[in-house]
Amino acid sequence: MSRIRILLALLPLLLTTGCWSKVEIDEQTFIFAIYIDQGETPDKVEVTISSPLPNRLTSGQQAGSGTSQGQPYAIISKQGTSIPQALMLIQRDLTRKINFGHTRIVTVGRQYAENGIKDLLSWMQREPTFHISTIVNTAPGKAREIAELTPVYEKMPAEVMLKMSQQRAMLDTNAKECLIAEASGQGVATNYLSMGIMKMASENEKAEPWAGIQGVALYNNDKLTGVLPSAEGRALAWALGRLGRQVYTLSWDDGQSKADILFNQLTSKKSVRMGPDGPRFTLTLTGDGDLIHKRDPMNRDENEMKTILEQKLREKIVKQLKSAFSKTQQAKSDVLQLGMLLDWNYPKFWEKKRENWTDYYKNDLDIEFKCEINVKQTGIQS
Repeated sequence: MSRIRILLALLPLLLTTGCWSKVEIDEQTFIFAIYIDQGETPDKVEVTISSPLPNRLTSGQQAGSGTSQGQPYAIISKQGTSIPQALMLIQRDLTRKINFGHTRIVTVGRQYAENGIKDLLSWMQREPTFHISTIVNTAPGKAREIAELTPVYEKMPAEVMLKMSQQRAMLDTNAKECLIAEASGQGVATNYLSMGIMKMASENEKAEPWAGIQGVALYNNDKLTGVLPSAEGRALAWALGRLGRQVYTLSWDDGQSKADILFNQLTSKKSVRMGPDGPRFTLTLTGDGDLIHKRDPMNRDENEMKTILEQKLREKIVKQLKSAFSKTQQAKSDVLQLGMLLDWNYPKFWEKKRENWTDYYKNDLDIEFKCEINVKQTGIQS
């Protein structure tokens, strides 16, 4: 009994022993973002890292303003024959050990993406401190240029791109999804960024680098094979179940009548059934929206207006979805992973088509598109 009492008395001491790790925080360089580009020669890759500078971060600092000594983050680039070698060259010039435990954004340049991101995927899979929940984006030019954007609302460019993806205005594809697509031979889609120069009031009307999302990048066999513009990319993101709040604008009566519908709930469903001529896929988009603004010179009643809006929305969305899907076929990029759906439901048929699935997807796939829309409110008339 006395032994039990002694054990109970000593047990709380185990909780007061502190951290047993030998890793010191002030000896680490935490990488927030990685940018991958094609090197100066075909056999080289350029790796750029972005990390905060603790000695320049202050609690009262204005977002993106930097300090009198400069910006509160560092951007370092090196070229090597592989990603690990380039990182080793970066590490050689640093006073702290690189740590990828806080990396949340990876951006690849277009030329590197067109040549293939297989080496990047292999590194992601093998790097022990790298999180596969990290978001992957594609830049229209060099990925490093994205690192030079002006962070107006945040402290670092990496935070801007992360929160932009988390808004779900388009996609938020992560490394895990890229790895699954590569292993299963399916396609994958990422945000396709934009880059430009804008005058900013926050920067005293100076022209500064600015980045955004202009569409969707399509990958097949770890290579960039196509790009969708914004409207079609939004339809594809809806089909993937990744789209957040969206506003759709309609115009009819030769532009005299207009309406804006805000969608808060966007869902999708895909199915397949086997017919005499092979599998037939069905893709259904469902959305509940609120009419937040309308202009109707003809003063239609609510029921008639609801019917018109839902019909025109269905027509518009299905048209955009068909166009987006057609371009994924041209790119041979099965981003909806219909091949995996076929494998789950009809494995014998899938085994017959596995080797030539991309050709079957491009030329012979039979798919039907449906759209179920419900507009719930009448909105404001002007």
